[in-house]
Amino acid sequence: MSKSKKYAIVDIETTGSFAAKNRITEIAIIIHNGEDVLDEFQTLINPLQTIPSKIQYLTGITNEMVADAPIFSDVADEIYSYLKDCVFVAHNVNFDYSFIANQFQEVGINFSPNKLCTVRLSRKIFPGYHSYSLGNICSDLNISIHDRHRAYGDALATAKLFSLLYKNDTNNLIIDFAKKTSSTQRLPIHLDHKSYENLPQTTGIYFFKDKYNKIIYVGKAINIKKRVYQHFNGKNTSIKRQEFLKEIFYIDFYETGNELMALLYEYKFIKKHWPKYNRALKKYDPKFCLIEYQDQEKYMHLALVKHHKNIHSMKNFERIQDATECLLNLMKEYEINPLKCHFYNQEKFDEFEVEKLKLKFKSESIRSHNDKVYKALDTLIGESKTYYVLGNGRDCEEYSYIYIKNNNLYSFGFFQKNIEFNSIEDAINVKDLTESSYYMLQLIENFKNSFNQKVIHL
Repeated sequence: MSKSKKYAIVDIETTGSFAAKNRITEIAIIIHNGEDVLDEFQTLINPLQTIPSKIQYLTGITNEMVADAPIFSDVADEIYSYLKDCVFVAHNVNFDYSFIANQFQEVGINFSPNKLCTVRLSRKIFPGYHSYSLGNICSDLNISIHDRHRAYGDALATAKLFSLLYKNDTNNLIIDFAKKTSSTQRLPIHLDHKSYENLPQTTGIYFFKDKYNKIIYVGKAINIKKRVYQHFNGKNTSIKRQEFLKEIFYIDFYETGNELMALLYEYKFIKKHWPKYNRALKKYDPKFCLIEYQDQEKYMHLALVKHHKNIHSMKNFERIQDATECLLNLMKEYEINPLKCHFYNQEKFDEFEVEKLKLKFKSESIRSHNDKVYKALDTLIGESKTYYVLGNGRDCEEYSYIYIKNNNLYSFGFFQKNIEFNSIEDAINVKDLTESSYYMLQLIENFKNSFNQKVIHL
């Protein structure tokens, strides 16, 4: 590719901010060679949907103005004829491209051009400005804009900006950025290219941060760089994804050496920061639990209830089916009075069944009944276990470790292989201490028997 190629500088107006459910109302295309305008095209488009009043106020394009305008399919071939042999250029290029590619797809036109974003180019060629929105950067560079928020007015301003960028591009950034293999084709508009390029291809967690350096998403990866790129690579045009990408300004990472440690740290940081876009793991707590309590007559009861952090549970469950099966097995094995066992959403015993049960357990003493319940719970809880798990560290000189103390996760982190200690607790850094959770314990249990990790029982 060389700078002698033609560039199609595009601006559109739409009924909303994301391509999946909104439509184009106006398009302007200015064909440019970097120095001069070669050709132009503009038209209103009937979006076949109502233009919201706030959009009408912003653009000045009303429902009446587009009522007699062509629909996109009527002008798709003509639009494609302008774009097909050009580099696609726009200010925040992925916004305009997503709408046009989406509507081309609806009429059977495959559109996958080389792209250039004048926001990204401006950040590189004219660094140091406070804002790179079209209005602000044009004002700072003394570029006049007429008919702001109309397709032709904004396209013409972008063309003038592109001429300045083209003239000052001493490092051939236009050629590099326009290559389809360039990661800048996919990266979010506000994310600095170096921030992505500096990511390692190792196992760990990564953080997406907003303009205030606040964590908005935490993820785990076997290959951090590859996984981060997958977030930006795809054709999802939903408003949720578009808003997510627009908020990403910075990326940070933390290497963990192995997948289990990555999963544990991912959960730990999500619980610590409650990032805006981490919805799944925020709620990854057990849904049901088995509890025991004593009634006024001193009888012990077993009950299945919804899990809550303030409840002291004897056992946690993800599915109510598993919880029900567990309680039924305890009742049968230890012959526990069913009237002292309570299921979640259980059907009530009919009066005849209740009377039969009362007769069966009428002569049973409180002590006898409670002994059965205690034996069942002892079996359920099992023996208290303390152990630690060693795994690969972040380099060949260290181990990762996970310390389970009395059946609860006590700490996890890293220590040097050459360290000597009498007890695992001698090697623990205070920052490694953690609050145990059902989810983390399930992860450890699932992973420790599946990988070449060393389990040391204490």
